[in-house]
This record gives sequence, structure tokens and C-alpha cells, in this order.
Amino acid sequence: MDLHFHHLGMACRKIATELPELAIVGYSPEGPIFEDPIQQVRIQFVSGGGPRLELIEPASAQSPVEGILKRRSKFYHLGYEVDRLDDAIAYFRERQYFPVSSPAPAVAFGMRRIVFLASATRTLIELIEAKT
Repeated sequence: MDLHFHHLGMACRKIATELPELAIVGYSPEGPIFEDPIQQVRIQFVSGGGPRLELIEPASAQSPVEGILKRRSKFYHLGYEVDRLDDAIAYFRERQYFPVSSPAPAVAFGMRRIVFLASATRTLIELIEAKT
């Protein structure tokens, strides 16, 4: 399986509040904030002081990020780019990771499909379909 680390997902109440704190340790925005009505989130990628981070803020009360914030979690998933999303899902299913979402297009990735999978120990990964 050809996996390429893409980002570490970080839930936050407000992206604007996190940016100054992350700037202290060398992070800066890579581009604009993406609004994703499908995922019900706003996303900002930042890089600099360590691995790329995906800051994720809920765009509605029904956003899946709300549950993560209520549990007071911050860093909650690892994102990987994969060449063939369906093959990667099968690979992880064989290793006891199970989808917690259906493959869906994501605004932050140019409408490429993403899917979230979780292990029995609650490790959450996001698979991102590579550019073709």
C-alpha cells in the first residue's frame, strides 16, 4: 500500500483563535480557509513548525467535529494520500479498520474523495484520493 502522509487533523472551535498560537511555534496558513458544506466544516491548512496541520472548525451544530470538541479532543486524525481509494479502503478493512464515513468529495482537496476509518483502539485515519 502506497501511503503518503498529508496532515494531522486538529479540531478547533475557531480557526482564527488558533492561528496566532500556532504562529508562535512557526506555523502559517498555506492558503485560504475552505468552506465544505458536504463535511459541514471550515478548514485551514498550516505548515511550518512541524508536520502539516489541518485546522477544522465546525460550520454547523450538526458537524461531526462538534462531537470531538465536546470530548475536549484536539488532535484526532492522521491524513494520508492514496493512489487508489477503493483499494486502500479494502487494505485497511483487512487490517481491522472500519469506515466511519462513506467516501465523499471534499472541497479542501479539490473535490477528490475522502473517507475516515477507525481501528478498534480508536485510531482515526483519513484517506484522501490522490490527484490523477
